[in-house]
Amino acid sequence: LAEQSNWGDPLPEGRGRGLAVGEVFGSVVATVVELSAVGDKGIRIDRLVTVVDCGLVTNPTSVKAQMEGGTLFGLSAALFNEIEIEQGQVQQENFHEYRQLRMGEAPSVEVDIVPSAEAPGGVGEAGTALIGPALVNAVHAAFGDRVRQLPLTRSGYYIV
Repeated sequence: LAEQSNWGDPLPEGRGRGLAVGEVFGSVVATVVELSAVGDKGIRIDRLVTVVDCGLVTNPTSVKAQMEGGTLFGLSAALFNEIEIEQGQVQQENFHEYRQLRMGEAPSVEVDIVPSAEAPGGVGEAGTALIGPALVNAVHAAFGDRVRQLPLTRSGYYIV
């Protein structure tokens, strides 16, 4: 992951990288988010890099697609997704009130699969679990803020 994401290369002022590593559904996943600060709280995602060791892979195209989709789903959750409940009732009526990442906002997700002969692990939601921690670490690196609550919109951040 360090090699794939150019981790050792310095970034210019106002940019940051964040890292998260974990074991998810029997797979080991590592994700780097690279972003730029735009103004006080604007975020432009410049790069997403994920490396996965999910054991023996029989269909690498499917693994890549699952990791891409899971990562973008998790990015939506970390940036905006929130269900509000008042007096026991959900306030969002449908998806028009539940913000999702739009196609034009979605960065590409670079996925590298580690060759392995181990038993297969899961990839369906493995990308979802690590994007939030990697994102807030990148926000910290770019803005100096340590965000402890998601979605980022709660702290005034927005996607540019």
